[in-house]
Amino acid sequence: MRHDHERLETLRRLALLDTAAEVVYDDLSRTLAKAFDVPIAMVNLLDADRDWFKSCIGVSLAESPADTSFCEIFFHCDDDLLVIPDTLADPRFADHPMVIGVPFIRFYASARLGFDGHTVGTLCIYDTRVKEVSAEQVDTLRVLRLAAMETLAKRARPA
Repeated sequence: MRHDHERLETLRRLALLDTAAEVVYDDLSRTLAKAFDVPIAMVNLLDADRDWFKSCIGVSLAESPADTSFCEIFFHCDDDLLVIPDTLADPRFADHPMVIGVPFIRFYASARLGFDGHTVGTLCIYDTRVKEVSAEQVDTLRVLRLAAMETLAKRARPA
């Protein structure tokens, strides 16, 4: 799924990969980090071989390799929102190198960003502590997901 030609063409039409920071995406990341009280939040685009961070709070990297992507899960499930209170207790993440090693991620939540029927990215958050979330926080994730998708759509070049 990650290497699907149509999906990658859709991602390219958004004209966001490797672009400068933009306030609107940084605001989404900051709002998400604050709403969930987590140290790491990002707007992430899922390229062929990397996750590229359009916006990132709490990590100084601009991208990470696809083979360590937490967000890869969206290519293997139908859910649009995922909340994993304890990554060690979830078999999909328990053996992940960033769970069993530095930075020891224990909490992960993410929302699929779709465009033209394809998964192009995610809004995601991480913490090194196990955490439970409220229904209100999940609602915030849902609302910010929709805002991010609207922002992406405004940027897209015609097919």
